[in-house]
Amino acid sequence: MTAPDTPYQVRRTPTQFRASRQIERILDAAARVVVDKGFSAATTADIAKTAKVSIGSVYRYFPDKLAVMRAVVERNTLRYQERVTTEAAVLPAWDTAVTRAYDIYVDMCRTDHGFRAISNAGLAAGELDSNEFDDPLADGLADLLVDRFAFADTEALRVSVLQAVTIGDVLTRLAFRLDPSGHEDTLAKTATMVHNLIGAHAPR
Repeated sequence: MTAPDTPYQVRRTPTQFRASRQIERILDAAARVVVDKGFSAATTADIAKTAKVSIGSVYRYFPDKLAVMRAVVERNTLRYQERVTTEAAVLPAWDTAVTRAYDIYVDMCRTDHGFRAISNAGLAAGELDSNEFDDPLADGLADLLVDRFAFADTEALRVSVLQAVTIGDVLTRLAFRLDPSGHEDTLAKTATMVHNLIGAHAPR
C-alpha cells in the first residue's frame, strides 16, 4: 500500500503505508515521553523504546529529538485546524467562533498527548519553529475571520491575531503549569485578552 503524503518535515519521505504509521508512532511516543519526563530529560532512545522501534528507525526520519518535537507541533497544528474548521467555522458570529477556537485549544491541551507535551513541558511552538513569526495557527484564524466573518484583511488584523495566538499559547502553558487540569482563572483571563485583541478589528 502506498503511503499518503507526510505533512511533516522528515529526513526521508515514507513510500509505504507501514512506514507512515511508524512515523505516527514515533510522534505519539515522543509526546508521551516529554509529558512524563520533560523535554530536557527525554532522549531519542526513550522515544524509540516507547514507540517500540529501533533507534535507527527514529534517525531514519528525524536527526534529533528537537526535529521530532517540531513534527509533533506540525501535527498539533493540523489537528487543531481541522477541529476549528469543523466546529468554529460554522458558528454564526465571530466572537462565538473565537471563543470556541480557544476552548478547542484548551481542550486539546487537556486531552491530546501532543498538546500536553508542549503545554505541560514548558515548550512553546515558537521555540520549536525555525521562523517564529510565521505562525500557521495565527494565519488560519485570521483567514477564518476574513473569509467567514468579513473582517478587513489588514496587516493590523494579522498582527493582532498573532499577538492573540502568542499570548494564548504562553498563558495557556502557564495555566497548565499552575494546575495540571488548567488553572481556571488564568484560562478565563487569557480568553478575555484574546477576545479583546481580535475584537478591536471586528466589522462595525
